[in-house]
Amino acid sequence: MNIVFLYLYLIAAIIIGCLCIRKIKTAADYYVAGRKASTVQITGSLLATILGSSAILGSIDFAYAKGWAGAWFMLCGAFGLSILFFLVKPLAKFKGYNLPALLGSFYGDGVKKLSGGVIAIAWLGVIAAQIIGAAKITTAVINISYPHAALAIGLTLTFYTALGGQLSIIKTDILQVILIIAGLVFVTIASLMGSHCAAIDAAPMISEKFSWMDLVIMLFTYSSTYVVGPDIYSRLFCAKDEKIARKAIVASVALLVPIAFMLAFIGIHGAKFHVDSNESVFFIIIKHDLPLFIVPLYFSILSAIMSSADTTLFTAAELLSQFFHDELDSKKSVRLTMGCTALLGILSILITLKFNSILKVLLMSLGTYAGAFVIPVIWGLLGQQSRRPFVVAAIVIGGSMTLLGKFLSGNASHAVILLAFAVNLALLAFGRTKQAAS
Repeated sequence: MNIVFLYLYLIAAIIIGCLCIRKIKTAADYYVAGRKASTVQITGSLLATILGSSAILGSIDFAYAKGWAGAWFMLCGAFGLSILFFLVKPLAKFKGYNLPALLGSFYGDGVKKLSGGVIAIAWLGVIAAQIIGAAKITTAVINISYPHAALAIGLTLTFYTALGGQLSIIKTDILQVILIIAGLVFVTIASLMGSHCAAIDAAPMISEKFSWMDLVIMLFTYSSTYVVGPDIYSRLFCAKDEKIARKAIVASVALLVPIAFMLAFIGIHGAKFHVDSNESVFFIIIKHDLPLFIVPLYFSILSAIMSSADTTLFTAAELLSQFFHDELDSKKSVRLTMGCTALLGILSILITLKFNSILKVLLMSLGTYAGAFVIPVIWGLLGQQSRRPFVVAAIVIGGSMTLLGKFLSGNASHAVILLAFAVNLALLAFGRTKQAAS
């Protein structure tokens, strides 16, 4: 019977996509939902984008292994959004559709094309991580195989995102984020009632299990993707005006802080009362403590994953289509983006079938992105300019060094990742133009 509910849910998502495509009259409708989104819509869409499988299942599993340090995952995200609050004004002046176009306004079309292509490829890992999470929890609750779940969810996600673009995403995000938060609150309360002070014995936020240096690396490679993130920017570009964007950021930060500690507490509860398992801790807890609620809570988490994955997929497809076709203000570009969405969706499904580690795939992609793009975007938003060869070198070398750091371990990994950001900044500073200096 559970599989029937799954397919009804997926069919409903497809119907929303079919309805939204009828409302798309212009390219702006497809790419930024007509720039008409309200504070509630932007807040809901930001949270739905952030609270994907990596955030929820990853934070809980992290807390299971490292105690209260599991809260840092979402707290670092909230910290990144807090910094972004002060960059909203220059972002509001930009009337393009995505982050590479913003980079192009700073450094020229060559950098726009390069960044669009690189981010689209890097984001394959982020999309795949979301589908991996969806497939894993589906196999834990519903009696179907991992490949079957990955194909069903991945193809549905690809279909409705390609059809409706940002309109599909904005329309589904509000309902999805309500389901997400309601599910997390319910599990937290249930865990509190049966915790028997489990949190007292948990490792503190900074300990031998998670050091200050680990936190610094997380701030550089994770918080920075909230300050300069293509998915985050795609939400803000949909806002009606600067004031709405700022309010949405404040509201999102205010909600992310308690959510961070809820996720950590759930993981700590799992570590105290449940033995090791190959399943996610979240679903171990539900199976043992809340078996009657497993189906509605499953759909809560599936909503979290779908709401994050559709934004990521659409962002990557938009950037890839821009790589082949400079201007997005045309029906041709919309059709091309639909095709790129289908292509990237299929490639992500193939990655999902090959790998099954959420955090490994996700953090490698985000780390590479952060090392390549965070410094150049902030540099440009602060009014600085650099010559194109130096910007290209900063993107390529910074991203490559961060990727290398992810393959190393211990102090060597930390040193290479931090050096990547320093090299990136040094190249931009060395190539700084006289016009910017004056």
